[in-house]
Amino acid sequence: MCKKTGWIELGGCGMVHPAVFEAVGYDAERYTGFAWGIGIERVAILRYQVEDIRLFYENDLRFLEQFPY
Repeated sequence: MCKKTGWIELGGCGMVHPAVFEAVGYDAERYTGFAWGIGIERVAILRYQVEDIRLFYENDLRFLEQFPY
């Protein structure tokens, strides 16, 4: 992780998918957008030594239940 540079990205970002605009009634041909936020899962990766960030997004309860609330 961090390509061994000592840095970690805490704020993920990306483009909003056109289907999101369509779902709320906006014209996806006219509007585009960015999304960003704090990535708490990235801190959890360091704290709990998780190898792959994707594990947090697979909704596997066997994985997720091993972390305290």
